[in-house]
Amino acid sequence: MSNGTGDIIIKGGSAEVEFDGGVYKQDPKNRRKYKNADKKIVRVVITGDIKFDSGENAGGLRCEITAFCK
Repeated sequence: MSNGTGDIIIKGGSAEVEFDGGVYKQDPKNRRKYKNADKKIVRVVITGDIKFDSGENAGGLRCEITAFCK
């Protein structure tokens, strides 16, 4: 889970997405989507083995993408 602020965290390697299920509710029409019309992404931070366009890497990449929301 996220830290309760509504921020979304995506971890690379195998994709792992963390978010607060109390903030983002499952879309009843598409169970793979979660939404909150009141939250907007205001900042994105990428850390780890990645550049803006990493290109393809046969060994995979390890990174963390955090989308800060308000």
